[in-house]
Amino acid sequence: MSRPGDWNCRSCNHLNFQRRDSCQRCGDPKSGERVEYGSFGSGRGGGGGGSYGFTTGPDVRPGDWYCTVGNCAAHNFASRSSCFKCGAAKDELSIGGGGGGFEGDMPRPLRGFGFGSGGSSSGRSGWKSGDWICTRPGCNEHNFASRTECFRCNAPRDSNDGKHCCTLLKELRKEHDSLMMT
Repeated sequence: MSRPGDWNCRSCNHLNFQRRDSCQRCGDPKSGERVEYGSFGSGRGGGGGGSYGFTTGPDVRPGDWYCTVGNCAAHNFASRSSCFKCGAAKDELSIGGGGGGFEGDMPRPLRGFGFGSGGSSSGRSGWKSGDWICTRPGCNEHNFASRTECFRCNAPRDSNDGKHCCTLLKELRKEHDSLMMT
């Protein structure tokens, strides 16, 4: 349960206690712009946070990418050709990573976390086959394969009408490609 002043890390989206000056998960410093889960309905960009009553985490916009090198997983803006945190070059696995849109407006890098081409574990330690990312806006938390609902926000695993994120991604890419051909 989060409290007023708790904040999401800009790099890895981990929810941290207010007292922390740096992220517990990745060590990045607390930025000036943070998400306070205790203040409901005041999201970035004006109109109340997510559709579930709390503000969303850092904006992931089309073209943004997540670093797939080792344990980095830093969120990088589309304009960057190398990771701001570790300096690694953007690669194919980094591009378009997440869960619900065209080329990069997804909540997390599914390919980089074992959901894409290979399917088993990923470069990120602690991830195993079948693990999943919560698709609830603002959550995007890693959950173990055995969980039927998100440990952080309690959203059901099947929050995409029973479709796995990879299935949604394939459908959206197919639709996107057909629109580009016309």
